[in-house]
Amino acid sequence: MSEKKGILGLLGIDNIFESIKKLVDTRLQIIKLELKDDLAKFLANAFISIITINILLFAVLLISIGVSIYLGKVLDNYTMGFIIVAAFYLLIFFLLIIFRNKIGLKEFFEKELNKWLHIDN
Repeated sequence: MSEKKGILGLLGIDNIFESIKKLVDTRLQIIKLELKDDLAKFLANAFISIITINILLFAVLLISIGVSIYLGKVLDNYTMGFIIVAAFYLLIFFLLIIFRNKIGLKEFFEKELNKWLHIDN
């Protein structure tokens, strides 16, 4: 066995195997660090997006309540004001459902999500 190890040592194969092992270990560490970095970027983007969406939804809610109250005051019936605003949102919802394929919402969101996740197609 020592004769075989001696031959491998003479040929430098021992060093090559050790170098390859170190290279693979180093590459795995680099990949782990890159994954951690990508995960941190993704989570930061997700957190910022969630906060932004929540602020936008809160603003839309307050504006909708304001418009509902205003319409209710103009119509002298607050219930009708809220019904009109709700009907407006239902109309938008149904239009999006009916025309979702024609206006390309799915493609738009796929493109934006890929851009947000840094996925190249």
